[in-house]
Amino acid sequence: MLTGFEALGAASAVLQVISFAADVAVACKSAYDGATTSQDDLQRYAGQMSEAVDRVHTRCEQMRNANSKFASPKLQNIAKECKDTADKLEAEVQCVTRVQAQGDILKSIRKAFRASSHRKKLQALQESLSKYQQVMEIELTSHLCSQSDAINLQQDVSFGKLDTDVQFLVNQLAQGITDIKNLVKREHVATRSAITQEGARAEAAINSHTDSQVLELRTTAETKRKCETFLQSLKAPRMNQRYNDVMDSRDASFNQVFATYEDMKAMYGGDSEDSGHSTDDSEDDADTGDDTEEIESESYQSSDAASDMDNIYDSWFSFNSWLKSNDKLFYIQGKPGSGKSTLVKFILNQDQTRDFIQEWSPNAIIIFYFFWKIGSEEQNSIKGLWCSLLYQRLQDQQQLILSTLQQFSHLSLHSEFHDWSIKDLQDVWNYIVTLDTRHVCMFIDGLDEVRDQDGFSKLSQSIQLISRPPRTKLCVSARPEAQIVRWLRTTDAAGILLEDLTRFDMLQFVRNRFRQLLPNSQVSWETSQDLRRELVNKAQGVFLWLHLATRSIIDGVENNDSEEMLFARLHALPGGIEDLYIDLWQRMNAKSPVYVETARRYFRYVLQASSYPSFIGAGREWRHCSQPWIMQIACAEDSEIQEKLLRSKGTVELTEILRKCEETKTSIQSRCAGLLEVRPEKEFSRLFESLGDDNNAFSEVAFIHRTAHDFLTDTEAGQGILGCGPLPDLSTDTRLLHGYICAVMFLAYEWTLSCTSSHIIEQIVDFAKSWGRESLPVATEMLDTVRPLYDRKSIRSWPDPWVPSEPFLSQLTQHDLFDEFVISHLATETSPVPATSVLRKGWSLEFSRRLSRRLFYALINLGADPHEYGISHSPSESPFAEKETAFTNLLLSFIFSSKNPYNYRKNEGDELHRQKLLETLEIAIHMATTCQNLDKAVLLFTHIGDGYMQILTLVDATLGFPIHSNTSSLAVLEVSIQFLLLYMISKVGGDLINSVLTVPQAQDALSRVDSPLVKIRYIRLHKTKDNDSEQEISPHRTFQRILPQVPMPRSDIELLFGMDFERPSQELCEPLIQIEDSPDIDVITKYVNDNETEEVEVEDMMTSLAAENLGICRCEEAGIIPSYEYLREQRENNYFSWRWFPLAIGRLEAIAATREGIEGYR
Repeated sequence: MLTGFEALGAASAVLQVISFAADVAVACKSAYDGATTSQDDLQRYAGQMSEAVDRVHTRCEQMRNANSKFASPKLQNIAKECKDTADKLEAEVQCVTRVQAQGDILKSIRKAFRASSHRKKLQALQESLSKYQQVMEIELTSHLCSQSDAINLQQDVSFGKLDTDVQFLVNQLAQGITDIKNLVKREHVATRSAITQEGARAEAAINSHTDSQVLELRTTAETKRKCETFLQSLKAPRMNQRYNDVMDSRDASFNQVFATYEDMKAMYGGDSEDSGHSTDDSEDDADTGDDTEEIESESYQSSDAASDMDNIYDSWFSFNSWLKSNDKLFYIQGKPGSGKSTLVKFILNQDQTRDFIQEWSPNAIIIFYFFWKIGSEEQNSIKGLWCSLLYQRLQDQQQLILSTLQQFSHLSLHSEFHDWSIKDLQDVWNYIVTLDTRHVCMFIDGLDEVRDQDGFSKLSQSIQLISRPPRTKLCVSARPEAQIVRWLRTTDAAGILLEDLTRFDMLQFVRNRFRQLLPNSQVSWETSQDLRRELVNKAQGVFLWLHLATRSIIDGVENNDSEEMLFARLHALPGGIEDLYIDLWQRMNAKSPVYVETARRYFRYVLQASSYPSFIGAGREWRHCSQPWIMQIACAEDSEIQEKLLRSKGTVELTEILRKCEETKTSIQSRCAGLLEVRPEKEFSRLFESLGDDNNAFSEVAFIHRTAHDFLTDTEAGQGILGCGPLPDLSTDTRLLHGYICAVMFLAYEWTLSCTSSHIIEQIVDFAKSWGRESLPVATEMLDTVRPLYDRKSIRSWPDPWVPSEPFLSQLTQHDLFDEFVISHLATETSPVPATSVLRKGWSLEFSRRLSRRLFYALINLGADPHEYGISHSPSESPFAEKETAFTNLLLSFIFSSKNPYNYRKNEGDELHRQKLLETLEIAIHMATTCQNLDKAVLLFTHIGDGYMQILTLVDATLGFPIHSNTSSLAVLEVSIQFLLLYMISKVGGDLINSVLTVPQAQDALSRVDSPLVKIRYIRLHKTKDNDSEQEISPHRTFQRILPQVPMPRSDIELLFGMDFERPSQELCEPLIQIEDSPDIDVITKYVNDNETEEVEVEDMMTSLAAENLGICRCEEAGIIPSYEYLREQRENNYFSWRWFPLAIGRLEAIAATREGIEGYR
């Protein structure tokens, strides 16, 4: 390619001049022909042309200044000629304007016609424009940018920063559109479409600043938000924890990996100073000389040593060659603890890796995944692998994400890791590889650490799918397990055996550990050299053994052991990693049963810790903290702290808790024989500096390596250390829970920090579910302990305290185990309001929550009203809230779950499913008998994509306005309670309905169900693919309002919802297990076509619906006012709610500013 981005920018500006100049010429010619031509149109065309000319001048200057070799003379000549043509056309516009201003336009035109001078000028100018088009076509495709060049430019890191018109030009060329007329036409249509849809006010801005406005429209915040939402659904909170926890690659010297042969010779016996090579940039010359003398003393000048060096060099050279080659697969095998993960992390962090990969392909990217068997699902599963790789591949790839969402519209509903299926992940990967022209190099560490539920057989199939596409290569690491070794043989891949290659790196590792310690000790330099050599010899390539053994020797040095004692200590260390664990354990704890019991508890804490993350924050800044953490263990170990905090028998001072945390850290390090380590939570350092904590309190306690975990759980010696008791055990779980709640209470009361309520309550609930009724006294005590924190919002679900909280007891109603706890607490209330609130939240669309039959009737007996309205709100719904009753929540949750393929009937057998359906129908009929108005209507927000209809929550619908704007259709339905009840009856099916509907109470309720109503109120249909270019340019902020509001015929309702009013299903109600083609979109389209519609803004639609009392209302009507800080931050970040609901959010901001006394607000 003979050009840079500057030249393409100039070319794009020339195309715009040609486009707008053609408009001007046609308009002038029409005026001279006697047609009525708007003076405003003429001036607008001329203004657009003038701005394009200015851009030509600016970009030609940029082209000349950027690099002389890209300053295309022919392009500059065309630009100059286009500018001259534009000047002449500007004169014609002025002439037409003067003639029109004279008032007798027909007379003036006849005179101009007779002279014909203007017609001839215009004809000549049009011919010039045609010639420029032809020249530009040749210049573009032959000299400036071919199709392959354009495809490469799309992948350039700077592409997304270009002006929109330049991106548009490159995209068209990449699609093979090289005919200049088509290019001009498409650019013209794109610009006009943006102008038309933005409206009168934005039109003026576009006419003045076409470039910047089109850029703003095409890279709208809605599009960014869509991409962010999709990306976040692939990212799990602890996705990169294993990578971060692996030993820092700077602490393990893998200097040989990228060493040249001369460097390798210097390492293994040459004169470092003469060769100019230093094995460690941070070391001085004397240190380098030390290495040389040591290695010389080991006779590395011998032919055998030289042969070893050659083999080691050849092995690393094969890896370096693979990085540059087209070969698909490379493997790294090694013993447990040999440093495979550390090596992979080292490789990922080196500039040489990227340099070599870019020799393979300049546009290559590197992505990775670290399996961790003892981690969470996202860290050890095939699904976690797919999500992580997809997330990394799609980062900063907005166009790929948009294409994916258009191809798989149902994925736009995904918001978290658990929404994904393996099939969807694979489908997206296979689709993306057809669009993404970049080369991809992947590193997957720890194939042997995939969880047992998946197994290596399934993992190998996924690896084949991942690495099969062209432009893809993969490096894997694993232990040499039989199944993995057999698979690698079938691949005929190149690889290395790590423990055979790391001797020099291990010498460096020990040297770095000894470096600061030995100068201040009584150990001689010669003795340190011998210790280093013997440690490395005994390690046999296992880095973890070397790490633990070196620590043992350092302990001896710090204890002032003599040199003889140090060698005795070293010789006594066993060679195998498991034997070393046993030896270290016996050295530290054999003499004290108290020490043994303490360490045993620490091990069990780590083995039994909850997988729930803790989110701790000050204000709106929250941080993730992994369990168990130091403060949690410190509190779990201290019964006095528990008495003070859990039973209010005293206070705990900050100095006391910090001292306990420090003691606990020291105890873990000294009692656990190196099997556990304390990992500082780096995210907390800044957040808690002002609190006087040095970060120890929030440090995670974890196994140093998977081998330590496996040693304790899988070997006889390890199980002996853990003790003869069962694993897990109730005592340890109780201590952990007590420690966790104590830590949360201290954070809330002493540091005024907040924590996530959902994780705290879920942890208590899981404790009770795991241990049954035996654990209920502890669980209920903890619930009573944290409830005051919940009521004062020290623990809450959202960072913002202004967000309404649901009743504390509502979070327990989906677990029958706590029915008695809920009932007994509500029975002490003097008003039925709390019982009504709990009943109202007994069913939920988002959480698949349901009340048991027993709890429902208990709440009714306590005076709960199933038809009393209450308010519910999530910040994502801003500026609207939900108005709901228990009855509407029950009915809506049923239709939501039955039309949702992801949230319904999880892990339920048929009998349990039958029982729940029976209870649900019985409760619904009971509510129907007391409902005064079964004709009352509520809203259904629906998403229609690929032929199926799915019910959305208000949160999903509100977020979906921008997200689904171009990928699918959205419809807002008004449905009556009658309809929802009949829908449930028709779907429950089987013989269940007979046992419920035949009772007199049910018959009485059903006698009032005779006119089910469904109306389509608003619709936004997905446009055809012919309009895709228009959709990409402007955000779609409008819906079609159906006029008049005509109810749907029964036959259409039955077709749309897949039901039969007369004959209920004979099968058990099943969820939409798989998405299949259905007539949903056809039914709705026909309904829309049969009725008159009008276009309305999204905000007008929502505001109008909120005023009709259909289950939603405005936040200020519900008394929900976000904080001014929250609203200001959203406005400054151009959050979607400000763009889609500017009037409603503006009102909330004004109210918040007044209420909080914000000075200077206007």
